Amino acid sequence: MSGRRRGPVLAGVDVGTTHCKAVLCTPDGTVLAQAQRRTPVDASGHAHDVARLCRAALEALAACMAAAGCGPDAVGITGMAETGAPLDADGAPLLPALSWSDPRPAAHAERLRREHGAAELHEATGVLPSPKVPLAKWLWLSEENPEVVRRMRTWAGAADLVAHALTGVVGTHATFAQRTMAWDVHTGAWRADLLALAGLDVDRMPTVHPPGAPVGRIGTVTAVALGMAPGAPVVVAGHDHLVGAWAAGVREAGEAADSMGTAEAVVTLADAAPDVRATSRQGMSYGRHVDGVHWCTVAGMSSSGALVEWFCDRLLGLDHAPPEERYRRFAVLIEQAGQGPTGVCVEPYLYGRSAPHPDPARRLAVHGLQPRHGLPELAKALLEGASYQARWMAEVQGELAGGPPHTVTLLGGSVRQRTWVAIKAAVSPWRTLGCGAPDAACLGAAAWAGAALGLDPAAPAAARRPVDAPPAAADAYRRTYRTVFLPTVTAPATASRPVPDPASGAGS
Repeated sequence: MSGRRRGPVLAGVDVGTTHCKAVLCTPDGTVLAQAQRRTPVDASGHAHDVARLCRAALEALAACMAAAGCGPDAVGITGMAETGAPLDADGAPLLPALSWSDPRPAAHAERLRREHGAAELHEATGVLPSPKVPLAKWLWLSEENPEVVRRMRTWAGAADLVAHALTGVVGTHATFAQRTMAWDVHTGAWRADLLALAGLDVDRMPTVHPPGAPVGRIGTVTAVALGMAPGAPVVVAGHDHLVGAWAAGVREAGEAADSMGTAEAVVTLADAAPDVRATSRQGMSYGRHVDGVHWCTVAGMSSSGALVEWFCDRLLGLDHAPPEERYRRFAVLIEQAGQGPTGVCVEPYLYGRSAPHPDPARRLAVHGLQPRHGLPELAKALLEGASYQARWMAEVQGELAGGPPHTVTLLGGSVRQRTWVAIKAAVSPWRTLGCGAPDAACLGAAAWAGAALGLDPAAPAAARRPVDAPPAAADAYRRTYRTVFLPTVTAPATASRPVPDPASGAGS
């Protein structure tokens, strides 16, 4: 392509649950172009056609190249963990990519817990048995579709699939391997005994490359199709939440990141592995950071941005509206709710609570709803509940690490929701920073792509700014967290007033 700038140009691609995003940037993190495409998903909501998934990611990359007038010298890819597909000996998918959200392996996750011990598995692999871990998926496939397991030559995660589409080679990063429940986080190797449970072996697992090492290079045919020069190295940068945290400058022990997307993850860094038994009891995972040096503890909330999506679909009737219109309408609504706590306590669990105090049966519940409360207050209360939950996750991680985090950096697409960011700062007793880059995961992937060219992946860092809250609001929110939210979510589940139906006029 014409118009190439002086010096290297780096690409970062994020294969996300909702969107596939891409950026082109310079080695210092200056963004030249960015684009996104909707992540394709089937009618079940739990599977992705592999060809369409890769096409969405590459279309986002191509749109960046068209906008910037140049192609990248290296490509880094990040994305959702646990989602992946079995490939045959020719590299063709045997099934659609099975999403991390797929509930079908639940019985096999329970079997792992029962027969092999959740704490013992967690101690070795860093993760707890759940339907989303690939090991449970492989066990399910070995029972439901043994021919697929027999023909499976390798497993490729979402980011690995896009790297394979670019290079023809399958490879991955340790932060993806450690989400499979078949990778030993202490020795840094695949566990043959765990793979054997599903009839697999180490030879059928993807090669795990060191941080910044390319899995392969873009071939001539693919390069011509994309309109770029062949031979650019392609790096699988790692788990999107961790790659985004890296880009946002969360790289040292005592720092934490709150990665806000469809799902939310709180990540706290340390110099050593946490108390693994205590971490297990709290439903949290642990493993290496993307640099392969630091350790991190990860707590997830599957329904963060998903709460906003649920509200827009169910209560605003915007299920067919463009995303920009949905978020605009939601933002306008919460501005009508006034300042400070709403007085409504929401348990923000669409799909159960994984951490802390795991409770898979916990569900979305609303407490304290009064006739004076309308949809604006309910919408804001969803954000409050999610913010309280994130503080709780970070607080417990601090206890596991021996002290509260020095800073928590907010990043991800939901950071654009200003009211949500302000609530998080008000709720939190530690210093809160906001990462201004909407596509931090893409920037982090690009930084690690630069490592394949000999560049320092720590050189670029997305800008962060302090997020402050008025003292009165902070006092009120922190008091509500201690006296209302924590007692509510740690008590036995009770009946709560149902969410109002706008069609009936209730709550309006």
